[in-house]
Amino acid sequence: MTEPCMTDAPDTDIRTERLLLRRLTLDEARAVVALDRAGRHWAADYPTEGDLVVAGIACEAGEHHDETGDFGVYQVILVGSGDAVGGIGFIHPPEVGEVEVGYGLAESARGRGLATEALRAATVWAQEHGVARVVAMTATDNLASQRVVERVGFTRLPGQVVDPEDGPLWRWELILATTSD
Repeated sequence: MTEPCMTDAPDTDIRTERLLLRRLTLDEARAVVALDRAGRHWAADYPTEGDLVVAGIACEAGEHHDETGDFGVYQVILVGSGDAVGGIGFIHPPEVGEVEVGYGLAESARGRGLATEALRAATVWAQEHGVARVVAMTATDNLASQRVVERVGFTRLPGQVVDPEDGPLWRWELILATTSD
């Protein structure tokens, strides 16, 4: 097996103490969809169903998949091992100072604060790139994900959103900066 590739990250990658949030390239998205582990450092239970969906969307976008813009999709990689253990990303580019974020980790990476660390880093990135408000959606029964957004400082908004595929969801927000009137 080859050594983990933890060389200098491009400017679009985000580093924390334990994680590298590496932009999902089209080549890596194709490998995820094909479950092609050859030469890759992935946790045994990566990719998750969510990673497959996101990688599939990137593959559908093809040459239009933006690997270098300020906002996009990232693999969550453990700095120590170089293993990909999940994903986090911005659902769309910022609109009127707001961006939505989604995330998920392989089960083997859960329970260690890694999702919180990744989400906190993504929100700092967003603020540094002019975003004033980050929103996230959690399933009403996903207590672990709710704890993650709460730890980062998100506040749950009133009511529920019902998604045809995901069912009832709660919407959360994190105000990063005040906007001038």
